[in-house]
Amino acid sequence: MDTHRLNIDFPAEEYTYLKMLCAQKGISLREFIVPLIVKGIEDEEDAMLAQKAVIRMKNMDFKDLISIEEAFQQAGWHD
Repeated sequence: MDTHRLNIDFPAEEYTYLKMLCAQKGISLREFIVPLIVKGIEDEEDAMLAQKAVIRMKNMDFKDLISIEEAFQQAGWHD
């Protein structure tokens, strides 16, 4: 996996606590922080997709709906 360096300013008091927390867990700052950032990105993406879905549903014309069986057939899914 390719990586990029990310530099941020972080409050000194919180940094001390963060280092102690990671030491107690026996993990590095990177092992603690990277999954949190990735989860935050995923959560933001989910929220944006949900917002787009709401807009599409509001603008939907119900006469264009098809049955689930027809959707399966169009997708090539067969029992």
